[in-house]
Amino acid sequence: MKKLKVKFIKIKGDKMAKKKAEDTKLTLTDEEREGLDNEGIKRILTSKAILKVAKEYKFSDEEKEEFEYLFTNEKHKFFIAKLIEDKISVNENDVTKLYTDNKANFDAQNIPFSQAREIIQRDLLNQQVATLGAEELNKLVEEMEDKIEVTKKEVLFSRGDAEVLKTLIVGKIISKKMADEKFEDQEQNKKDLEVIRDNVYINYYLDLEVRKNVKVTQEEVVEIYEKEKAKLGNVTPNSAYQQITNSLFNNRAIEERNNLINKIVEDYKVDEIAKEYAEAE
Repeated sequence: MKKLKVKFIKIKGDKMAKKKAEDTKLTLTDEEREGLDNEGIKRILTSKAILKVAKEYKFSDEEKEEFEYLFTNEKHKFFIAKLIEDKISVNENDVTKLYTDNKANFDAQNIPFSQAREIIQRDLLNQQVATLGAEELNKLVEEMEDKIEVTKKEVLFSRGDAEVLKTLIVGKIISKKMADEKFEDQEQNKKDLEVIRDNVYINYYLDLEVRKNVKVTQEEVVEIYEKEKAKLGNVTPNSAYQQITNSLFNNRAIEERNNLINKIVEDYKVDEIAKEYAEAE
C-alpha cells in the first residue's frame, strides 16, 4: 500500500507542477532579447524556466549550506577574475608560434587554422587566468592576518576533506579583501553576482535531482567487469570497478539531466514562446 501511495503522490505532484508551469508565461525584457537569435532566446527562456522550478524546491538545511558554499566559491572566483582582467592579453605571435609548432597535429585532425587559432587562444587565456589568479591569491595570503579561525560548523561541513577545508580558509581571506574594497556594494557587481547566484542555483538544483534519481548497482558493475576484464590488461579489479562505476554514473547523469531539462522546457512551452518572440522581430 505504501508503494502505491508514493507513486500516486509523485504523479499528482508532477501534474501540479505541469499545471503551475502552464499558468506561468515566461517573458523576456527588451534588454534580454537584444541581439539574440531564436536559439539564444530559447537558452534564456530555458534558464528562466529551470530557475522557476528550482525556486519552488525547498532546500534542506544541509542543502542550503552546500548551496551557499558553492555560490561563495563562485563569488570568490569572480572577484579574483575582476582583479586580473586588465592584466590578461594574448599575444598573436605566441598564437602563431604554437600553431606552427603543432600544425601537424591540427592537420591530422582536419582542424582548420581559424578553429586551431580559437583553441590556442582559449588555452593561452586559461593558462594566464590560472597563473595570474594564483599570483593574486598569494598576494592576499601575504597580506593576511596571522590567524584565521575555522568554526566547528565548517569542520563538520568539510567532513574531513582537506580540499574543502583549504577552500574555506582561502575563502575567508578573499571575503575579507572583498569587504575591505566594498566589492559587493558596487552596482554592476551586484547585478553580476545575482546572475552568478541564479546560475549556481540552476546547476545545483539539477545536480540534486540527478543525485536522487541516478543509481549504479554493484551487480551492474560486476557484470560489465566480468564481460570486459579480458580487455583490461594490467588494470586492477578495484580500479576497473571504479572506472566502470564512474562511466555508468556519468552517462546516466547526463541523460537524466537532459531529460529533466527537456521536461521543464516542454512544461513551460519554451519552444512556442521562443517562436512567438522570433516572429515578433
